[in-house]
Amino acid sequence: MAGGGFLKDARYKNFNLGPVVSIFSSIDTAYRDVRAKAVAPLFSPARLREESSAQGSIGRHVADFLCQLCAFRQAGIKTDILDLCAKLSIDVVSDYVLGQPYGGLTEHAHLNLAERQTSDVKLSANGFIHAIVGFSRFSLLPNRLFKLVYFLSQKMGHSDEVDKSFRRIQEFMGEVMKCTKEDTRAEFYQDRLLASGISFLETTMQSQAILFAGGDSTAVILATIIFHLTRSTEARTRLLHDIRTALPTAEDNRKPDIPFLRACVKEGLRLGMANPTRLTRVVPPGKNLTIDGILIPAGAIVGCAAYVLHHDPAIFPDPFVFRPERWIDDERNCGLYRPHMERSLIAFGAGLRACLGKNLAMQQLLETVVAVVDSEVLEGARTCEDHIEVIQWFNGDIKGHRVDIEW
Repeated sequence: MAGGGFLKDARYKNFNLGPVVSIFSSIDTAYRDVRAKAVAPLFSPARLREESSAQGSIGRHVADFLCQLCAFRQAGIKTDILDLCAKLSIDVVSDYVLGQPYGGLTEHAHLNLAERQTSDVKLSANGFIHAIVGFSRFSLLPNRLFKLVYFLSQKMGHSDEVDKSFRRIQEFMGEVMKCTKEDTRAEFYQDRLLASGISFLETTMQSQAILFAGGDSTAVILATIIFHLTRSTEARTRLLHDIRTALPTAEDNRKPDIPFLRACVKEGLRLGMANPTRLTRVVPPGKNLTIDGILIPAGAIVGCAAYVLHHDPAIFPDPFVFRPERWIDDERNCGLYRPHMERSLIAFGAGLRACLGKNLAMQQLLETVVAVVDSEVLEGARTCEDHIEVIQWFNGDIKGHRVDIEW
């Protein structure tokens, strides 16, 4: 809840990293604050702007992403944009936060486009990511029951692909942490945690967790935005006009604010179900809560779901339709603008426990959407499905793990 008065409940123990309590799963605010404050400077807007240049870690990977998307278009190859977005996101978060790119966009560079299509190669981290998404479906269970169900699910769902993916993640983290020990001058996520007195083992686990937290949800949202922009010629045309009108006027290498660009990203955040289910909290002692005349006593577990807020027709008319103009209060929004929309958008959570990497995710989304639309790579493209179907676990899981477009 906003203001930090409602603490997380015991269910978040289910998100611990084995024996390690993660920044996300921590119920103890003092424990979290030490770690969160150590890494928070990494996500400052000024630092992120520097990394969005063509030479920066964000700009370089966005350029590589666009180059591959353009190559698929030129070859007329059906493209899984969810996988391509996942490769981009894990490279951005690993390079920017940990100082070393995972290599998602380059790990299949030895294959030509036809071979990639034939073998349907995917990001090697997918097994790791899908396993985390899969076990989060049980996260509302009491911790002891969760451990039992998780153990059984792992036994039944065990596969060589998942094992191989986990080994690749562990190898990558080994490389990252080896460099950390050898170069004490660096100022990345793991360095800041170690400098704050966090153990080497915990730092490794916390850094591994950021690969999932920073990669999966951003990839889902970016794929959702590209999916809807592919389907909406009107939105794409307006955005292209605004981008080309604004960019030449930018001064001092600062990228201009483009209201319709932010509107498209917000609409993608609203419709993209990265975390659709409720974020639970505990009503604190001495704070009986009354909602719509119903008294909720202290100690009760409450929560709100992004799906419910993001699809409230009273706030978002035609809630299942991609209409970025709703976020702009002008004559072209068809009366869709509502004053409480910002408050109802909780894609990154809300209050003091909101997502630490929100600024990084937003910067990647904005930069990539500008690059994709300005390149006109989506012209002539169509989506292979009419809608994106999501399985509503704690982390939204796109059915089939793919979102295809073709030219």
